[in-house]
Amino acid sequence: MNKRSLASLLVTFALIFVYYQLWNRYAINIPKWDDHAFKATILDFEKADSFGGKVYEIYRQHNEHRVGLTRLIAIIDYKIFGQINYEHLMFFGNLALLVIWWLLTRFFKPLPGAVWYALPIATFWFSLAFWENTFWGMAAVQNMWVVAWAVLTFWRLSRRDGYWWSALPMAFMGVFTSGNGLFILPLALGVLLLQKRWKTAGIWAAFSLFSIALYFWDYKSPPTDLSASGSITSFIRGFLLFCGSLFEGLPFGNFPFQMPLWFGALSIFVSLSMLLYILRSYWKHHFVLNEFDYFYLGGVAFALATAFMVTYSRTGLGSDIMLMSRYKLYSALLISFNIAYLTRLVSPRFREVLTVTFVVGAAFLYACNQHYHLYDAIQLRKYLVTGSFNWRNDATPANTIYHPPKLFLANIALLKDSVMVGGKPCSDNDTLLELKQPEYRLYDLRDGGLYVLLSNEKHQYIFPTWQARKHSLRNFVNYNRFFIKGSTARIEAAEVIPGTYHVRWLHYDRKGKLYLENAACDVMTFRDVKKEVIKTNW
Repeated sequence: MNKRSLASLLVTFALIFVYYQLWNRYAINIPKWDDHAFKATILDFEKADSFGGKVYEIYRQHNEHRVGLTRLIAIIDYKIFGQINYEHLMFFGNLALLVIWWLLTRFFKPLPGAVWYALPIATFWFSLAFWENTFWGMAAVQNMWVVAWAVLTFWRLSRRDGYWWSALPMAFMGVFTSGNGLFILPLALGVLLLQKRWKTAGIWAAFSLFSIALYFWDYKSPPTDLSASGSITSFIRGFLLFCGSLFEGLPFGNFPFQMPLWFGALSIFVSLSMLLYILRSYWKHHFVLNEFDYFYLGGVAFALATAFMVTYSRTGLGSDIMLMSRYKLYSALLISFNIAYLTRLVSPRFREVLTVTFVVGAAFLYACNQHYHLYDAIQLRKYLVTGSFNWRNDATPANTIYHPPKLFLANIALLKDSVMVGGKPCSDNDTLLELKQPEYRLYDLRDGGLYVLLSNEKHQYIFPTWQARKHSLRNFVNYNRFFIKGSTARIEAAEVIPGTYHVRWLHYDRKGKLYLENAACDVMTFRDVKKEVIKTNW
């Protein structure tokens, strides 16, 4: 191994190490949204008195998905540790990134100095761009592993060897990991037909029919429809944003939409050009392609099919939703396949220049994404921490399936805090409290900072404040001024039990000390409002 390859290998391992260190720093064993459903999964699994009943608890619907893998991991975790730990789900989900990265590097294996050519790929997959998947138990397993199963399936079938059958369980796992895993079946069948493997294609077709029938057996439309289709113009814009969402963190132009739009258009153009090139080669070479062509066809078709489905069903909800971190996996998949295929395609004479360009561009994108999405990781952690504290106000009894972590907020006792009589009211609007501290500057990049404490004789709530994102070319490496000066809080009546509360600021400094400060107002009265109840099938 030459010096360049060794340096590339060390940089790649450093990227992986930094990613999992950041995960370890910001991940916390607190469920988010759908995560709560897996406590019920464990209870129902334990109550089931037959093997079929237990299998059904793993198989049953979750919205429009069959999230069998996530349920299985939650049950295994409970069996091993005696309780469900959402950090374990996150960690297992994040392991899928290693699988995806390793398979994509197979493109470069025949080239001398392959680790150097594969270096840009690592920067796409081991960054905080996927922050929501990274730090959310269910999303980590469902969203990351469905991509891993798809890439594994297409890689296995592209090899054209006697071990093609191992793609069957991979595809099956993909189908029962997330709904878009269904795309694996027809796309893989298409690859087999292009390879003229008629017998194998017949077996795959029968397997696909069985898997699809099993998926839709006992299937019912979700009680809450979150889809919304829009105009053709909205669809095109949303499709471009979806495919280029990995570039949201670039601080140029009409931020944050312009760069995803441009790079989304570029990714789609390159993908379609490569697909046409491969089909032309297929015709010219008497209907024969190499394994990398088939791998590219399957992987890119899966990414584009998912992009089409999500955009078509969600575009009516607005353009912003296409930049969700959960979708960035497919943007990364497109750009990774395109870079890998282009690197193999060009002559050795231009390969070095192309790779240097890719490495420099990928390094800059990595730095921007780390800086831009660290903000999201910090704010998500604060949302989870305060949400866990506020559950103390619920009458729900504790259970042994899940034990919340010990938090720094636990040092605050539930005081018998009488509301100030005659205190200055914070708002005449009894459904919304908005507070600001415009001169406050936050320096802590984890739990520290400014919170809002609401308390009365019965209840106590803590809410995080929000700092504006500071992101530009001039300061994207300046973490001492990571946040813009000023903190704001917006608390709706639906988030608290109706009543009158004493309002104060709560500071948590970098030395681990908690102290209270009077706000500009004293009391806030929230009236009883109708809380939105989202119907579920889990």
